[in-house]
Amino acid sequence: MKNTSSPGSAGDPAENIPNGSVVPDPQCAASPGQKAAWASGAIADVYMANVFSYLAMPIYNVALKVDATMVGWGMGLPRIWDALADVIIGFLSDNTRSRWGRRRPYIFAGGILSGLAFALVWMPPASASPTAIGAYFIAFGFLFYTAYSIFTVPWGALGLELTDDYHDRTNVQVWKTIAQAVGGIGLGWLWWLALRIGENEIEGVRYVGLIFGAIIILAAIVPAVFCRERAQTTAHAPLSFWKAAGATFTNRSFLCIMGFTIFTIMGLFLVNAFALYINIYHVFGGKKDAVATLNGVANTIFQLAGLGLAPVVAFVARRLGKRRTLLGGFTFVGIGFASSWWTYSPAFPYLQIASLALISPGLSCLWILGPSMLADTCARDAQTTGLRREGMFNASYVWCIKVGISMTLVLSGYMLSWSGFNPEIDLQPTGVLTNLRLLYAIVPVVFIVAAAACVMAYPKENLPR
Repeated sequence: MKNTSSPGSAGDPAENIPNGSVVPDPQCAASPGQKAAWASGAIADVYMANVFSYLAMPIYNVALKVDATMVGWGMGLPRIWDALADVIIGFLSDNTRSRWGRRRPYIFAGGILSGLAFALVWMPPASASPTAIGAYFIAFGFLFYTAYSIFTVPWGALGLELTDDYHDRTNVQVWKTIAQAVGGIGLGWLWWLALRIGENEIEGVRYVGLIFGAIIILAAIVPAVFCRERAQTTAHAPLSFWKAAGATFTNRSFLCIMGFTIFTIMGLFLVNAFALYINIYHVFGGKKDAVATLNGVANTIFQLAGLGLAPVVAFVARRLGKRRTLLGGFTFVGIGFASSWWTYSPAFPYLQIASLALISPGLSCLWILGPSMLADTCARDAQTTGLRREGMFNASYVWCIKVGISMTLVLSGYMLSWSGFNPEIDLQPTGVLTNLRLLYAIVPVVFIVAAAACVMAYPKENLPR
């Protein structure tokens, strides 16, 4: 078969580059400086997107005694609103015309607002009742995720349109994944830090909120200041919201990307918080400080593995194709979670890092290749329609993800309660721990199988004709 890949690069299999496709000129590749500037926003994004999963339960449920189901609603409800706001922000960004471009004004304002709101989320009135504290968490969660939406949708759209080169789209996401890994190292140490910089974790988390709120602001405004938007993406007339949304959600490639992304994320978020409880009450017998230390070490290793694997994913995808690489990554994720039944062991607490070492490459594949395939879809859509709709595609992509996350975060609180867990007692019954361990090992595997089916259904025509 004729090689239709970019000059100087290895050819993708026929599953990725159909006959007759027009391969973009490699001169359209983004410069390293532009990639680095855009990717710096990932440091802010990784905290905004994940911090609730790391801190909400240990602070609001374990320390402040807010009911787990209420904490679950506090994590889920604001994200439902956030998901709706994403589509609106995406549409507005696509149709904004200003001297600073379509994306950068939103990125700048959203980054500053997100950092401020982030700090406020972790300053609840500790003397109030658990119900009042839970209401505070929900209210400020809405404020935080509104600001986050203003930042993340235009920032993600800017990355999708940063290059027209097929392989360079993957490279852009590699830069983002590396920045996420660098920023993500701090995630595992947030609770550990909160336990040490105040009289208790309730006071300490206030300082954590201020410190990382400032980091969010600094990292978020870099792409707004130093990135330049490409002129050709601003040339067309304003788009109809409903036509743009309809065209997006009837695109088969987009639906497949959404399918494998949502299924993977749902599998992770349904049980993500369970690892904390398994470690506290099964592995370490109630020693929260030891768990916080292990979480920090394990997350650091996990993020460093992702940092090292990002270029490997791009290399393998260039030779095996994006679909095959993604399927291989999902296999690692499934094995990693299934192995947790044996690796979360009181006798060998740090053995669980072996499971994380298996999960890391699979998630690197998702975070790199999912957006890369979305950029391919946007490029193909642009050649078909003559319109640049990265904002709507990215907003719809993020919208579906956040709806899935919202539902799973709410359900995770109920699942925790259904397991029999009681935050008022220090020693959980053996049956409760068995339930948590089974759910943590099995639920993600079921969703990974569904995600793999969506990858198999992804159309072969990845490049615009």
